[in-house]
Amino acid sequence: MDTEDNAAAAPSISFSVNDIPGKNRRGAIRDYLSEMMHVEVEPADLDIPFQYSADLRFLPDVSFGHAFSSAVVTHRTRQLLKDAQDDLMLVMPEARMTILMPNRDDLVIEPGGAALVSQAREMRLVHHETAASWAVRMPHRNMARMLVGLSAAPVLALPQGTPMLEVLRRFRRVLDGDPLRHVAERELTSRQLQEIIAGTIRHSAGYVGEAEENGLLAVRLRTVKADIDDNLGNIHLNLEWIAARQKVSSRYVRKLFEREGTSFSDHLRKTRLARVYSMLIDPRNSGRTINSIAHECGFPEASSMNRAFREEYGMTPSDVRGRN
Repeated sequence: MDTEDNAAAAPSISFSVNDIPGKNRRGAIRDYLSEMMHVEVEPADLDIPFQYSADLRFLPDVSFGHAFSSAVVTHRTRQLLKDAQDDLMLVMPEARMTILMPNRDDLVIEPGGAALVSQAREMRLVHHETAASWAVRMPHRNMARMLVGLSAAPVLALPQGTPMLEVLRRFRRVLDGDPLRHVAERELTSRQLQEIIAGTIRHSAGYVGEAEENGLLAVRLRTVKADIDDNLGNIHLNLEWIAARQKVSSRYVRKLFEREGTSFSDHLRKTRLARVYSMLIDPRNSGRTINSIAHECGFPEASSMNRAFREEYGMTPSDVRGRN
């Protein structure tokens, strides 16, 4: 059994561009953040020497730590969304940070505040000046169990003065000085940290309003998706057609999907491709041509389905059929 003196501290990683030759720094930090955070990164000002260092610690279900960087933009791109990551990050910047998202108003986070962002949503985080920040990453499923009505891809501003935010800040300082040497201690700390974060979000004005609205919107979105599923084979199925059937505006349907971090067209494409995939691996369809399956799933041409299928699954429909 490990003693207090010889037990290992919680796993951690430290990274600094100062340890990398100057000409390789930008590529190194890009690779690091792509691997660790699943984002692309670029300096916000190419005329300023690029700085970045980070110290991350890992607990069950949670990672957290400090970073220090010059002005930088991190981008969770549409391409990166294909990794299906939906983890949540709570970021506490020590300088102004702006969150930019398609079809949504910008969110400005001032020092003393925090933001909850989702890996399931396309966005840019703009850190406007050289400064430190602290962040926690945790699974969406854990927060969703504690926060009824939390959307699939939430983005919330938690301004200074949000109840429990100062408690989280103080707990952060406790963690900075605690090596967390034992497994049971790490598991307890992970639960406590997530519970404090959930409490902070629960008392934020943004979450209260979102949770109330999400209950109704989730029901509406569910009916829209069911209508799409029932009509996948209709080659005329589009945003306007569904909106007319639901007796709402196209803009309303578009907003339903945007709140989930996706779009109507992306959902329709993925749903049709998933139907194609399931039909290809079903032995009952072994005698059918790929063309006929494509048409049944709403693709007017097999060639367009093939391109989309390869992009989504990294293989062709024929490859999938050949494996089964």
